[in-house]
Amino acid sequence: MEDELEIKVWRTAQQACDAGAFVRLVEEAVSSFKRDPGVDPALRLHASGIGVEGIRVLRDVLKRRDIYAGPTAGYVEIRSRLRVHLRHQLQWHLMESGQATDEMTDDYLGRVLGL
Repeated sequence: MEDELEIKVWRTAQQACDAGAFVRLVEEAVSSFKRDPGVDPALRLHASGIGVEGIRVLRDVLKRRDIYAGPTAGYVEIRSRLRVHLRHQLQWHLMESGQATDEMTDDYLGRVLGL
């Protein structure tokens, strides 16, 4: 299940961008993901958390890249490392555009600095 900060990051990113910019942001995040060898668990991002539009955009982007997103439109099923990467990319965008909350910035910097 999504944590509260992850939900805020996704929803804030959607509000901060127009529809086209949000699609490009998600496309760039997925494109920049470099899969490491090994297996990591499949997790779900639910529409009730990241929003119906977030699910739709992510599902469409994954489909265009031939990445399986799960059987239903109510959630997206992705590997845990991709999920974390997407969150980090959205957080970074919000920080760069000055739209991140203090909580988002503290979380991102704490993770980068290993605090």
